[in-house]
Amino acid sequence: MAKLHTHKTLLKSLAAITALMLLLALAACSRAEPAPVPGTPLITASETVSLSRVATAGLRSFSFELTHDSGHTTLSGAIELTRASGLVATNGLDLEAEANIGRAFVRVEAVVIGEQTWMTNPLTGVWSEIAPEDSPFAFLDPVKLVADILGDTQQATYLADSSSNGNVMIEGQIPAESLAALVGTVDPNALPTVLLTVDATSHLLKKIVLSGIVQPEDEIDTIRVITFLEFNKQTLLEPPI
Repeated sequence: MAKLHTHKTLLKSLAAITALMLLLALAACSRAEPAPVPGTPLITASETVSLSRVATAGLRSFSFELTHDSGHTTLSGAIELTRASGLVATNGLDLEAEANIGRAFVRVEAVVIGEQTWMTNPLTGVWSEIAPEDSPFAFLDPVKLVADILGDTQQATYLADSSSNGNVMIEGQIPAESLAALVGTVDPNALPTVLLTVDATSHLLKKIVLSGIVQPEDEIDTIRVITFLEFNKQTLLEPPI
């Protein structure tokens, strides 16, 4: 009987110890920070945009491409720009553009180094130096454009499924006036939607989608897409002639 009593006492002691350990574990869990939901950024969308502005400002060079899912960008001389791509380097800009003038399709190239500008003749393709103010792309400034977009994006929020392929996607609105370095003439009252794709690790800006009216001539469903790539691949441009 003594052995049986001792065995029962031991079982009660083990049960009490187990219950105490469980209570301690539960108490520790209640004090711990809740685990983040997988795929949710740990900083706010506005903070990510600010970090992207700093990261992009530190680039020595990058390539870009402007396309239109819908609509076009109107330049001086009734030129309807449909596509532009180029390289932003330490000393200037190398640009290739496709556009329509009336029913005619044209392709031109331009190189800007310091205060000098060269451009090809849209009919012959021959390079010549021109006054910067004579270039239909005189307003284009990709560096300022990126800084203005990242500095002026309002009501920034992550998309519901924000994280994708190492990027985060942020939606907001931006005053059209902040896009003058992209399109030149803007509708001062317009507030298009902006969708930013930012590298989650480096915070470099990868893509911008602008939806809605930016220029006075735009349709409501105009969509401009700007893609950035080849960061820090080249730093200096050479004159084309």
